[in-house]
Amino acid sequence: MTIYTCEETYVHRLKIIDRDNNVIYPNTVKIYIYDKCGNTLVNGGSMVTDSSQYYYYEYSIPTNCLYGEYTVKVVATDIDGDRSHFDDYFYVFPWNIVHDVRRYSGVTSKKSINDHDIAAIIWEAYNEALEEVYDYHHNEWPNCNPDDGKWFDGTNTVFETKSSPIADKDGDGAVQGWGEASCGTDIWGWWKDSDGDCHKLKITVNESHCGKITITQLNGNAIPSDNKWVHICYHTEWETYNERMFRFAVAYLAAYKCIEAFKALDRATMADLHSNKDSIYASKNRMMNQYRKAIGKVKRPNISGAMKPGE
Repeated sequence: MTIYTCEETYVHRLKIIDRDNNVIYPNTVKIYIYDKCGNTLVNGGSMVTDSSQYYYYEYSIPTNCLYGEYTVKVVATDIDGDRSHFDDYFYVFPWNIVHDVRRYSGVTSKKSINDHDIAAIIWEAYNEALEEVYDYHHNEWPNCNPDDGKWFDGTNTVFETKSSPIADKDGDGAVQGWGEASCGTDIWGWWKDSDGDCHKLKITVNESHCGKITITQLNGNAIPSDNKWVHICYHTEWETYNERMFRFAVAYLAAYKCIEAFKALDRATMADLHSNKDSIYASKNRMMNQYRKAIGKVKRPNISGAMKPGE
């Protein structure tokens, strides 16, 4: 399996053989796992062997995991200190739709397109679909403190976005501001001081649904009252946003991309090429039409004159 969800257990298995195809057992076999932001999740974990001569390691994916591609590196060191490196990857996603994508596209043979490649296509489709379903707010003044009406007075740090909810734009499962996290941020901004110099803002998301945020300088101090301006950038989602419909949209778009990939393969199995080829090619436009239909329901108001995101 190449797609996991939060709280599942990722198991990495590896059999090490030499040039003569003999199973060997190096002095040490260490595993390293990194998330999409480059954070080290497993730093040199020791892999052990099972009864089938495979080295294995179990990693429990946390509840608050980030979505995206995870990198796996295994380093085997022999008794002389010589090292061998083995690289792999897996995906953490809000849902596992590999089976759906294969069913929609008709590309059922793993010999034609394996699950690793399907997972990569799904992640690409997921990010592409995210670009369509959110409304972008660029260089916007924030509203004042929703609790007491205070502005940038040199002490107040709590403000509110003009529109809400703040969207999880990068689809990593968390809504975070720049400075609150170094990667996977969904709201960011700049401020200009009295001398005309621009500075990055530190933004913490207090309540994403209501748009309540904390804005400070990078050192945590309040923005001075004599600032020239404070601008923030973020995305909001439509009131019509529906997780189930968005999942369908991603699956249809991934199916479309699978058909495109299938057409480019010269190693597709005879079964797929002969029995399924015509139906696979014929379903290409249907997959795109289904995607456009589903994504339209997610990103667009259902009735004429409906309000835009956050209004």
